[in-house]
Amino acid sequence: MSLDLPTIGVLGLLLCTGIAVGFSLLLVVLRGQPVLRLWTASLWVLTLGVVLLGLRPWLPQVPAILGGNAAMAISSVLMLRGMALHLGQPMPLWRALGLVALFMAGIFLFLVPWPSLGVRLHVFSVFAVVINGWIGWLLLRHAPPAQRVSCRLAAAVFISEALVYGVRLFLPVDAGAGEDIMRSGSPMFLTYLAGVMLELARCFALVLLLLERLLVDLRRAARTDGLTGLLNRSAVLADGADQLQQVRRQQRPLAVLLLDVDHFKNINDRWGHVAGDHVLQHFTAVLERCARGHAHLLSRYGGEEFLLLLPGSGSADAARLAAAIRSALQQGPATLGSDPVAVTASIGLAMDDGHADLAGLIARADAALYRAKAEGRDRLVAAAEPA
Repeated sequence: MSLDLPTIGVLGLLLCTGIAVGFSLLLVVLRGQPVLRLWTASLWVLTLGVVLLGLRPWLPQVPAILGGNAAMAISSVLMLRGMALHLGQPMPLWRALGLVALFMAGIFLFLVPWPSLGVRLHVFSVFAVVINGWIGWLLLRHAPPAQRVSCRLAAAVFISEALVYGVRLFLPVDAGAGEDIMRSGSPMFLTYLAGVMLELARCFALVLLLLERLLVDLRRAARTDGLTGLLNRSAVLADGADQLQQVRRQQRPLAVLLLDVDHFKNINDRWGHVAGDHVLQHFTAVLERCARGHAHLLSRYGGEEFLLLLPGSGSADAARLAAAIRSALQQGPATLGSDPVAVTASIGLAMDDGHADLAGLIARADAALYRAKAEGRDRLVAAAEPA
């Protein structure tokens, strides 16, 4: 089988169909991925567009060309929409739909009133340059720090596709082609071949985007407490050790607050564990609100204990923050149904002495917390300076 334009068309159709099927199978496994749904829909609509354009010798020409181009335009909008969602960026739909409307108006004008294959190819090329350039810009401009590799590689693919269509704007269409795209000439043939190769590259780029996002989510889940959304114990110990070394190099203080929800067992026994979870979430919200504006690391250290590291804060600043937390808890009790539930905290404070490691510093805060409980709870106790 010779590698001519009809052959490239068949190969392109088979490739589009295979990729769409593959993404549909991915969607069966990853049902909770709205981005994947948009990309899968985009690939199927693209396949429909290729089918309509490929069957135009056997279909009424005008509906086939208009339908095929409309499907490709909608496919591009779905891809753009999915990319914006993947990057967490708003995308006003009216802009993309306005671009589609302009594109389809151009295709119609140079298909019905003033038929011209060359101009239609230029209209399609301009549309493809804008859409692919838009997607590439989004990927470069808004790539999350943890996903820069996949975003940059995907951006390279989309920008390359934009460049191919940009080059096609300056390529001649064979004078004898008439309205038959299959006879548009060797220069156009090369752009179609490049398009098929880039479609395959785009498939791998999309899979890479999904894979890196899943890995980032898994790493985040491994560092996060599922109930409160705070750092878990292992994560805060790792990050806290780094913070401790950093403040020592900078000769800055570091304060540790270890907080315990008072009488939490009684809450669980009286109201149940679901109510206890609600109290912990309420306690978390208070801590986050009070710590806002302070450099800090906040974690659920275990059970009803929470650890707050304050790099750059002295003992007076830490004591004021502890007082603000206790005041906020007193003024805003948790609610279980319609019943207010008073929540208080015992707090142990320890300051970095420049010698102990993070575990030793937390141990001193824990000893101070134990004294706060022994002295009646709902209070702050500062650890004694080591001898």
